[in-house]
Amino acid sequence: MASSGSRCPPFDFSGKYYDVVSGDGCGRQSSFFEGKAVLNQSVGYSVILGFGAFFAVFTSFLVWLEKRYVGSKHTSEWFNTAGRNVKTGLIASVIVSQWTWAATILQSSNVAWQYGVSGPFWYASGATIQVLLFGIMAIEIKRKAPHAHTVCEIVKARWGTAAHIVFLSFCFLTNIIVTAMLLLGGSAVVNALTGVNIYAASFLIPLGVIVYTLAGGLKATFLASYIHSVIVHVVLVIFVYLVYTASNELGSPKVVYDRLVEVASKSRICQEPISHHGQSCGPVGGNYKGSYLTMLSSGGLVFGIINIVGNFGTVFVDNGYWVSAIAARPSSTHKGYLLGGLVWFAVPFSLATSLGLGALALDLPITASEASRGLVPPATAIALMGKGGSVLLLTMLFMAVTSAGSSELIAVSSLCTYDIYRTYIDPDATGKTILKVSRAVILGFGCFMGLLAVILNKAGVSLGWMYLAMGVLIGSAVLPIAFMLLWRKASAIGAILGATIGCLLGIITWLSVAKIEYGRVNLDTTGRNAPMLAGNLVSILTGGAIHAICSFVSPQNYDWGTTKQITVVEKEKSELPAEEYKEEKLLRAKAWIVKWGVGFTFVIVLLWPLLSLPAGDFSIGYFTFWAVIAIAWGTIGSIAIIALPVFESWETIQSVLLGMFTNDRLMEKVEEMNLRMRTIMLAIPEAERIYLLEKEKAKKEEPLEQVQP
Repeated sequence: MASSGSRCPPFDFSGKYYDVVSGDGCGRQSSFFEGKAVLNQSVGYSVILGFGAFFAVFTSFLVWLEKRYVGSKHTSEWFNTAGRNVKTGLIASVIVSQWTWAATILQSSNVAWQYGVSGPFWYASGATIQVLLFGIMAIEIKRKAPHAHTVCEIVKARWGTAAHIVFLSFCFLTNIIVTAMLLLGGSAVVNALTGVNIYAASFLIPLGVIVYTLAGGLKATFLASYIHSVIVHVVLVIFVYLVYTASNELGSPKVVYDRLVEVASKSRICQEPISHHGQSCGPVGGNYKGSYLTMLSSGGLVFGIINIVGNFGTVFVDNGYWVSAIAARPSSTHKGYLLGGLVWFAVPFSLATSLGLGALALDLPITASEASRGLVPPATAIALMGKGGSVLLLTMLFMAVTSAGSSELIAVSSLCTYDIYRTYIDPDATGKTILKVSRAVILGFGCFMGLLAVILNKAGVSLGWMYLAMGVLIGSAVLPIAFMLLWRKASAIGAILGATIGCLLGIITWLSVAKIEYGRVNLDTTGRNAPMLAGNLVSILTGGAIHAICSFVSPQNYDWGTTKQITVVEKEKSELPAEEYKEEKLLRAKAWIVKWGVGFTFVIVLLWPLLSLPAGDFSIGYFTFWAVIAIAWGTIGSIAIIALPVFESWETIQSVLLGMFTNDRLMEKVEEMNLRMRTIMLAIPEAERIYLLEKEKAKKEEPLEQVQP
């Protein structure tokens, strides 16, 4: 129980973080990490270099197996689009992996530490709806630009060169911001846990990613993303169950609830030295009754709005999501994005509801500086599991950083290759040339990633600051990019003016509010909620408003003709039946994703928080229900994202295993027969059409035969 202040420590459960000072006084540890590493540097280097090397070799091996035994052709089209034939489970897994940044694991627990239960909810809901709604854009790509390689190719085909250059700049800026956040969070945690030099970590983390992305392109990225997703979700489930069922320190929702009530008690003494500036202590400012156990939190709500705006930018303006949509099989696209969004919700929500609230319930002496650098989850993991917890968290973080990092490499590579090299330097580039340029860009940007992280670390930019600022910088491009595929009247001049003026007005508003509110402009004042909220809202709303007004005044009345004329580099026969691209089928898919995407958006952004408001300060029963939702969502989501890709690809897995354990001479004969059959089909197109129709018919009849007695 809390003391009146005469006892030292104030809570029995956090006694190790307090000492008697100056006779009768009680002093709290000044910070959790105190500048000391928990693990040896050798562990840090082992994780970075060991995992990096393992994934580089293992993923490249998987790509080789697919080429050898499934017959994939490693052309430039395959390298950058994975054959446009990726199924629902793998697309969902890729979305989860691509959207699980360092910030997802680290920043989500920071806002739980700051605002209580509302923080994880607003982080998760505010960054899930973009993926759900992007499913609509993904279907529109299949309808209106089926052969596109990047989002900027579509911009150029519709709006011309000037707009192309503007949006290419915004896409590159988005990739740089996302990359910066990945490495800022990753290097800070590696440094805090193992003592590895923060600048060395910035350069070493991307190494393994560069190798397997160079070897296998987008397909290697997808395969690595799946493996990374599996590891992230296994560790997620371990931490969630540890906090709420297995830990000796916590171990049940009731203990967590009681502790959260105690640490936020109004009777708690919070002056020096019993608590230090920037540490959590006593009632929470801006929360109902000062409680961590309420959705009535002004700080949580403001963060939620900033989060929603910023993440629209990093989904709609990040070419990585467009590349994933382009790679997806048309019939899988909408389902993959919906499933991916719903499963991803569990990563920040379940993880931060356990590790973020766990840090508060343990009364850890974390400082605001440590929290902003993303050190809340590692602190809780260490407090509950010791060195084992820090290794688990480090592994989870490494998976998140490298997986999302490989996606950014491919995103930048495809922009440079198709939107700069093929558009402005060599329009007649062959597939081999495109492949060389793609690999050169991957290598170059991979090295730049490390340099960028070093510069930002030197400048004192934190993960938290960068996360909140991203919407100000790129939010103005969101609505113009959405209008590009959704609104035939959207004009080029409106898009250019909306994106550029919206960005400038957002930055001016952001800096002006910081100056007016706090009297000075620096990293501290610009990172606070009021300037960030104002800048984010002005950026996204003015960008959309300017584009809409210009388009109403001077509409384009576009017919999508030029976007449908975007060409592929190597014209190969597709494995997809023609029915996949039929307009009626795609319109049905669009109606489905609009219904479910908008429906789930309404539920998690409006209905859920509104229904939780009458609860006010949560009771023990209500909090237990909340914790059970976090546990169940995390568990079910993890099972789905691990099992579905294996189930869907079982035929391919069988082919590879059969090939591996079959006589090579026999495999050569089979390959020769396949080559002959392909040659015949190329010579007689009608034969291939009949074959594909019969294949589809056989697939439909198979389930019927299985249910018959």
